[in-house]
Amino acid sequence: MSKPYLILNIFSSIDGKIATAPGKNVAEWTAAGIDGEANEITHILYDELNCDGLVSGSESLIVWGQEWIELDNPVYEPKKSKAYIVFDGKGRIDWHQTEGLLVVTKENVSAEYIQQLKEKRISYILAGKGEYIDLPLALQKLYELGHRRLGLSGGGKINGAFLRQGLIDEISLVVAPLAIGGNITPSIFDSENLKDIDGATILELITTKSVGNGSVWLHYKVKKNNGEV
Repeated sequence: MSKPYLILNIFSSIDGKIATAPGKNVAEWTAAGIDGEANEITHILYDELNCDGLVSGSESLIVWGQEWIELDNPVYEPKKSKAYIVFDGKGRIDWHQTEGLLVVTKENVSAEYIQQLKEKRISYILAGKGEYIDLPLALQKLYELGHRRLGLSGGGKINGAFLRQGLIDEISLVVAPLAIGGNITPSIFDSENLKDIDGATILELITTKSVGNGSVWLHYKVKKNNGEV
């Protein structure tokens, strides 16, 4: 199977949290000036990593939109990205911003959702008929559309799904100078528990350096995925 090279490019607290609490928008860290510029740096890294498309999940968009926070200064907008790719298998989003949007959904999503995409002239691809989007098939179709290096910056569930299926090739993580805690606070990877160490994803460090105002960039290559070399 041909697929784009997939780079998880994300920022988190030092304990791996990507929000303050469930339902909270991570932009509040930036608005409060306490994220160590991690948000801005992460967006710049999309270009440094040569990502030609940005991937997110519908759940992260819905959650982050619950308490939308307007920033005084807009965050850097990646220049090399050709599309904003959103995985919305349940067809839950009523789209308003459509420029550059590419929706990935299921073949058995509701007819009403497909009609919305067509009426709003939103590009979309269909991948799988099961409970969830067929991620390998979706990546294959994105490859066929010309995408070669995708930057993934979703919520914990979509990140966890890609991780568990061994589809992530690199992890680019900007660690903000914050400790959040919490038992159910969203984290980088929210997925099913492993049975043993054989399921762990093993990483090889590419580079690490201090960035911004107290943040640290950790860049890893995936060396071993779910027991597969």
